[in-house]
Amino acid sequence: MAKVDKSVWVIFFEGIKIYALNIHKFLLYMTFPVLGQILGMFMIFGLTYWYTQNLQDLTDKYPSLNNMSTMLVCIALTVIPGLLIWAKAFWDYLVSYGALNSMTDGYLNTGRVYDFKAHNSVVINKTFSFIFLWFLFSIFTLIAVIPVFWIIGFVFFIYFILIFQVFTFENGLSPVGYFKRSLMLIKGKFARTFLLMTLLVIFTYYLLPAGLGVIFDASNLTQKLAKIFEVWAYSLPLEPLEPFKVTPALIGSELVKELIFFIVVGFTLPVRSICWTLWYNNLTSDSDVLPVKSKKKSKKTTAKTFKIEKRGIDPEIIRRARLEDDEY
Repeated sequence: MAKVDKSVWVIFFEGIKIYALNIHKFLLYMTFPVLGQILGMFMIFGLTYWYTQNLQDLTDKYPSLNNMSTMLVCIALTVIPGLLIWAKAFWDYLVSYGALNSMTDGYLNTGRVYDFKAHNSVVINKTFSFIFLWFLFSIFTLIAVIPVFWIIGFVFFIYFILIFQVFTFENGLSPVGYFKRSLMLIKGKFARTFLLMTLLVIFTYYLLPAGLGVIFDASNLTQKLAKIFEVWAYSLPLEPLEPFKVTPALIGSELVKELIFFIVVGFTLPVRSICWTLWYNNLTSDSDVLPVKSKKKSKKTTAKTFKIEKRGIDPEIIRRARLEDDEY
């Protein structure tokens, strides 16, 4: 039976539907990756701020602290706990780029979102390739932010937008192969892929953050958080920025906006992953083949082909889907 080519709008609304029906599971899964990063940053800057503000009192009370080496050790001790929490949360957030694709595939096969550890293992089992994939993507991003490369970088960003889906579902490819395979899938579907990305950006990067901002304003959370950040900003050397009207109050309000933005974008990562997984499924078929060069050296060589080995969902995951949440 031929695969039905779904429209971008169908993919978009189907992705939102899957997310909405399982929002409690997705929010639970993203809690530590998102809030852990925020907690880690608060600990790093908060404890450092507390130490510097109380340094004089501490050295008066404990004279042994009044030397440079001891101060450096104390600063390290105030930074390390928050840094460890942030690093673990950040790694979990990166892992979710692959695990959420597997969860979507699991939902499409079983109708449930479940067994987070099993889906994480899809990424963990290919840790080296995953790290190298992020390394290559980071290099590409650094090059793309250079003004002269903005246009070409944006074009290739669209072509490479399915690299994490390719990583999750296809075996036998190198990290560079993930980029090539994504480009091959998007080729001829650039405009539709761009439209889907635009819908997701508007929905998760603009509309939802604006909505949460209204809730923060209505509940007076914006002013309370802005005051906390403002107090911290007074410890910064802002004199050189005074001509640009950069004040502690401005920094406080902007940090609240960034906090709201980060929370919304983080917790809506499942929406984007679901939609891109659905789009990946829409662009692939069981008959997909890739060319492979023959290893034999001869003047006349013919290109061989092999069927892409698509990762099937683990039967154990399907078995667990039939159990209640508290049975595994």
